[in-house]
Amino acid sequence: MENRVKTYKTFDAKILAKMALMLSLIIVSGMITIPIPALGVPIVLQNMFIMLTAGFLGKKYGFWTIAMFLCLVSMGLPLLAGGRGGIVLLFSPSGGFLIGYFFCSFIICSIVEKLGVKSYWRILIAYFIGGTIFINFMGSVTLAYYSHSSWWSGLKMAAFFLPIDTAKAIVAAIIYQRLKRYSFMGENR
Repeated sequence: MENRVKTYKTFDAKILAKMALMLSLIIVSGMITIPIPALGVPIVLQNMFIMLTAGFLGKKYGFWTIAMFLCLVSMGLPLLAGGRGGIVLLFSPSGGFLIGYFFCSFIICSIVEKLGVKSYWRILIAYFIGGTIFINFMGSVTLAYYSHSSWWSGLKMAAFFLPIDTAKAIVAAIIYQRLKRYSFMGENR
């Protein structure tokens, strides 16, 4: 009985450590930014680490890690690109992207469950659809709304980010495949 309790506590500590590591990487990646004044939304690395968080931690723990990050941002901590923070960001051109962050772990993990992670291409498909396409799709809604234009115009504005975010999905899939191969991040689903 005692051995079972120790294993359970160790399991929780490992999960908590992985969540803290991924949360830290999401926060630190916010310091790398390229402002795009015309759109009001900068180019960031945070969405790449959001994708990796979903991949490494799974639906449950990935969701809670990303939710924790968004709660900290909503409380006003300057954790987003350019030192931005506050609940008001949900009501800005960046708001749709943040909502996309919130739900992308479900999409990425659902695709990974269906396709598996045996090949690089399957991982890339999950990151591309759940990270690149979904996050930019959600962002297009608020881009259109806050630029007072049609949703089609919002999609065109969000399409600006597709090549850059596709490159991030490619890098994230490589990182995921390499670290999973060496069992750096164990299964948490």
